[in-house]
Amino acid sequence: MLVIWAGLGLASPAQDLLGEVSRLLADYYGGFSQVRLQELRQKYQGELEKICAQEVACPVNKAYTVIGSLVAEIGDRHTRYFTPEDYAEIQRRLAGSSSNRPQLGVQLQVVPGLEGLLVVEVMTGTPAEEAGLRRGDRILAVNGEALPQAEAERNNFLRERLSTGGPIRLTIQRAQQRFEVEVQPRIISLRQLPSLSLRSDGVAVLRIPSFSGYQQVGPRIHELVRQAQAAGARGMVIDLRNNGGGVLSECLVGAGAFVEETYRRLQDNLRASEQGYKDGYYYFRSGGRDRPQYEVQAVRWTAPVVVLVNERTASCAEYFTFDLQEGRQAPVIGQPTAGVGNTATIFLRLSDGSGLQVTTSRAQRKDGSFYPDRVTPSVSFSDDFQALAEGRDLMLEKAVELLMEVNTGIEQE
Repeated sequence: MLVIWAGLGLASPAQDLLGEVSRLLADYYGGFSQVRLQELRQKYQGELEKICAQEVACPVNKAYTVIGSLVAEIGDRHTRYFTPEDYAEIQRRLAGSSSNRPQLGVQLQVVPGLEGLLVVEVMTGTPAEEAGLRRGDRILAVNGEALPQAEAERNNFLRERLSTGGPIRLTIQRAQQRFEVEVQPRIISLRQLPSLSLRSDGVAVLRIPSFSGYQQVGPRIHELVRQAQAAGARGMVIDLRNNGGGVLSECLVGAGAFVEETYRRLQDNLRASEQGYKDGYYYFRSGGRDRPQYEVQAVRWTAPVVVLVNERTASCAEYFTFDLQEGRQAPVIGQPTAGVGNTATIFLRLSDGSGLQVTTSRAQRKDGSFYPDRVTPSVSFSDDFQALAEGRDLMLEKAVELLMEVNTGIEQE
């Protein structure tokens, strides 16, 4: 058959890209969606033909919106389309490579009713950390020029001033205190490794911003847990808020610092694979045998632990939380998570430099049951950014309060 799709005779870069995406989805998609990919292709083929009707050779960028709509209609939050610019950025972050422009090393939040930009994350080893910026600070002005009143313009305003290459002066509001710091933006590593802080009340706070970084994040979690034990910490809060996931090996190994064993069976359209962590090893299971991939200096945290999550806790971070929730009944505080905790994905680069993230398999427990799509917290709680700007992390305070109650119960027994 010479013509499969209407309009195929008017082949163009845009048509070619739509065809490439359709083939890859048909070959790789293995998620829970019941949408018929063949019917989607036919629907959006027609949409693209309308857009390209006046084009002799329809350029590839004409297909981006159409492809984005097609992929979104699959209804799988783990399956997404990225334009070339966005795909390059996400690959840099997954690989932990360097930023493509000078940065401070912070994650910022616009909070309705609050002036400026709220700092919700300070990355380690960055200009922001070196300048002493903290979670809860607000950036109000750059070089004496106030950030715009219009909320949608604030991030671009700051980004433009970071691109000049020289040092900048930031006006910071910290609770009731206002001061200035000088910061030299620079190219930074995008790898976000776990960090540990030890509070004076004996609680250790383990912040895990990402699970990206093969053979780095998991071992680092074990190392930090060992440090918390050596410091005599009586309880631990694991902060997974805004953790969008990462490499499966790292959440399995990391959770192994808190439970005896972790395991996932990933079932795609043709076969199943098994992997997990036990006895200090991350392994694949093949032919009934566990084949170790790498070893860690294992440690086990046995004191009380509480996990913090929110609606941006996703994918591998949901896996990690399930393992602690099911493996040791750890309390979870926060909001229902993103809802991609029962699948695994791959990234596929397309011929024009754009890319797909495609759900390839469904995650199962040892008994063959599928995991739920999201974590349901045992204590419902939302971040209060107004309070954070005043110097209080209310969700963290709730976790510490819960740990103190658990510790008191243990001491009384």
